[in-house]
Amino acid sequence: MQDLPPCSRCGGDLIVTTAGMSQTDEAGQPITLELCKSCDADKPAAAALLAFFTEGGGHDVSRSAEGARLLMEWTKEGMSRHGWSWVETPRPSPN
Repeated sequence: MQDLPPCSRCGGDLIVTTAGMSQTDEAGQPITLELCKSCDADKPAAAALLAFFTEGGGHDVSRSAEGARLLMEWTKEGMSRHGWSWVETPRPSPN
């Protein structure tokens, strides 16, 4: 059963996950990053995340740190397509 909507780019049902961004596009519309097996296989970070899920990494708790890192890289890759880059927020040093 597919709980996710079809891919907005190809219309296919190969969406693996989506992420809503807090930013909006030039028209003021919310931006949603989509991970699609068909559309994203040629993008390095997306392909790595797709491979992680295909290999069962999403069901293996021992691979959670790897999954978190891959998810962050995919997010950065998607953000860069909209002209944004990830900037780490400085944290106050403990006294």
